Amino acid sequence: MRCPKCPGVLETHTYGRKITVHRCDHCHGLFCKPDVLLEMKREWMSEIVLDSGDAKIGRQYNELDNISCPDCAVPMDKVFDKHQTHIWYESCAQCEGMFFDAGEFSDLKYDTLMDRVRDFVKGRRPDT
Repeated sequence: MRCPKCPGVLETHTYGRKITVHRCDHCHGLFCKPDVLLEMKREWMSEIVLDSGDAKIGRQYNELDNISCPDCAVPMDKVFDKHQTHIWYESCAQCEGMFFDAGEFSDLKYDTLMDRVRDFVKGRRPDT
């Protein structure tokens, strides 16, 4: 699969027995399904192994938000996490795949006091 945000290729990466994601070999964005995301949140150290990209670069790619799903090629919806509204990602209504820029999953996994500050500063993703 091609990365929806850069010229990179999404390569398959596994962690444990239940987690398989597709990570871009260039921007290190992650593409996964909701059930896999839940396992990633539960699994110890998954963020270090799977979300290995530079969060600063991920923030730059976060600006690109009109993308198509790498799995089924339909336009992805621009969404934000309902608990941490400063985390903006893309979601496919057809296959339910989600694309997280580098660093976003690591941020999503842990809900800290600093995240409340980020929610206040960045706010929710604007409707477009």
